[in-house]
Order: sequence, then C-alpha cells, then structure tokens
Amino acid sequence: MDSRRLSPIDHIDSTLLDAFVQNALPDLLAPLQRTLVERLPHPCRLAAIWLGDNATRITASVDSMGRRKTPGENELSHVIDSPTLHQCLSRNAVVRSPAMTDPLVRWVAEDTCEPLLCLPLIRNAERLGALMIMQRAGFETPEAKLTELASWAPLMASLLVHEIDAIHGLFGAVRFARDFTLMRDTETGQHQLRIGGYAGLLAQVMGSANGLDDGFAQEIALYAPLHDIGKIGIPDEILLKPGKFDDAERERMKAHVTNGAALIDRLVEDFRLEGNPRVNALRAVVAWHHEYIDGSGYPEGRAGDQIPLETRIITVADIFDALTNVRAYKQRWSLDEAFELLQSMAGKQLDKECVQAFVSERKQITEIWGHYAANGA
Repeated sequence: MDSRRLSPIDHIDSTLLDAFVQNALPDLLAPLQRTLVERLPHPCRLAAIWLGDNATRITASVDSMGRRKTPGENELSHVIDSPTLHQCLSRNAVVRSPAMTDPLVRWVAEDTCEPLLCLPLIRNAERLGALMIMQRAGFETPEAKLTELASWAPLMASLLVHEIDAIHGLFGAVRFARDFTLMRDTETGQHQLRIGGYAGLLAQVMGSANGLDDGFAQEIALYAPLHDIGKIGIPDEILLKPGKFDDAERERMKAHVTNGAALIDRLVEDFRLEGNPRVNALRAVVAWHHEYIDGSGYPEGRAGDQIPLETRIITVADIFDALTNVRAYKQRWSLDEAFELLQSMAGKQLDKECVQAFVSERKQITEIWGHYAANGA
C-alpha cells in the first residue's frame, strides 16, 4: 500500500499491520519447513522476502529459523536490483535455480544454502514478496526431484498467502470494531487511542523481560483499543452520566465486559477467524481487563496466573488513563497521584512487575500523555 496516500491514522495502521505480519512469518513458515524436510533430500530453509513502498522496495527477509534481516544502506533495496525477484513478480512465475550472482539471492541464501526455487507471494493482485526454497550448500538435488518440487511448491506459497490473508482479516475486523466504537462515543474513542500508546510501550518492556518477540507488543498495541468495545451497548444515560452510579447502574456498566466478549465472539464468527490463534489474546484483553490478581475483580473473579500477561498490561494502562483524564463523573487526577495509586495496588490488585515496568517508563508515559492532551485526545 502506498503510504503517501494514507491519512496519519491509516499510515499508523498500515505500518502496524506490516510489522504484525512480518513478526508472524516465522510461525507461518515453520509448518512449511517441516514439509520441506520431508520432501527434499538436503533441505536447508525457507525465507520470505517482504516488500514495501507499493511493492517496489525490499524491506526484509524472514526465514523459517525465525531470523529477520533488513537490507543495509549500501545493499540492494529495490525489486529491480534483483533479476530473480523482478522476473518472479513481473511474470508471476516460479524461478528455478536462481543464480547466486543475484545480490538478493546471495543475501538470502548466505554461505550455508543454495537456492532451488523463488515463488511469488501475491494476495488479491497485491505483490507481497516472494518465497525462496533452499537446500544445504554443497549438495545437489536431482533434476527429477527439482521438477517434483516445482510442481507442489506453488501450493506451499498459496498456503502462506492464505495465512497472511487471515491476519489481514483479523486486523480488518479489529480496525472496524475500533472505528465503530470511536464513532459511538468520543471519550471512549479517545480512551482507546491513549491506552493503545500506554499498553504498547508497557508491552515492549514486559515482552523483553519475559523473552517475547516484538510481535507480542504489536499484538497488544493492536488489541488494546478494543478492551472497552462492550460499552457500545451501554445506554447514554448511564455511559455519560455526570454523577456516581447507583447499584443498578453500576451493574449495568460492569456488563460492558461480558457484552464485549460476546461481540468479539461474534466478530470472530462473522469474519471466520476461528482458526486464528491470535484471537485468543484479543478475547482475553476484552473479557478480563477488569480482573485483579487477588481475585477481587470481575466478571469471573480470576486471580494470579489465571489472568494472562497481555490482560495484566491492559489493566494497568486502563487504570492510569482513567485516573489521568476527565470523565463525566470525575475530575482528572495529577500524574503523581495516578502513579502513586498504581504503586499502592502493585502486588495486590495489579501485577507487581507490570506496575514497576510502567513506573520505570514514566518519562515516556508522560510524553504519551502530553501528546494526546495536546491533540485533543
């Protein structure tokens, strides 16, 4: 997609989606790699060559071993720099035995592998990149075996595109739900935008501390704005009430959690996302973001490890944002007061490590708060 034609929020979404897919590629390539091992006498690995800037620039190579490389400033950077890639994509055809004299092929294969096939990855006429199949260097694959490989490898590429398409479907569904909520209630929508920033930053810190890859933080940044989606079913006289809730109103407001979980279930069903493992984290964010680690939260009274890390992150960010912004029923707390309350809840209602990480990033958290305050969110 050409980023020059996108609005600022569309550009953020496009960048996030691209990073989201790239981080998912190792998991998507893993089962295909197992097939490769079964079919080839000297298998090495698979690599997806990923494109950007309207499919003209090479942005990364991601392989089945989980390694991601990006071209350096003095290396190849465009499709036309690679005869193999240019032929593969311009003709939408398989290239057999790509030459190691091609700088892209040499960059992807390195010294450990030799290329066998390069196949186009195309989704709805959009050129995503290419799939390169390689064997161990120094070995030869019989011509008959190479012909057999060329016959079934396009199916492998199609399966990879299908999985990428499922990610696009999930992203589109999440974006639709987010934008719908933004239209429903301005404050809830602005809360969505802010919490995405806080939760994304906290997820980077917690993900690093727990040995998780960048994809974890990107999932949290994507899902965080949907945590309150159930509020679209709350009547205005309750949602926008300027004073405190009575008992019945409080229970009605708390129902936004179960309503939200039901909406996510419907979204998964309508967009046919049942087989996508990433929807489990999305549902956890929506269904349990008011659960506390001491079991005092709602709606299920979950405690401790029953609450996933992604949900604990959302809860910390959610409380901080609720405290530091004006609501119909309360004035804004100072940042000092908000951080003090979070620290008082650490190890009780809130995950202690999450709170410590959040406080440790106070400078950046304050910058995020200031950014949204200055821009009316």
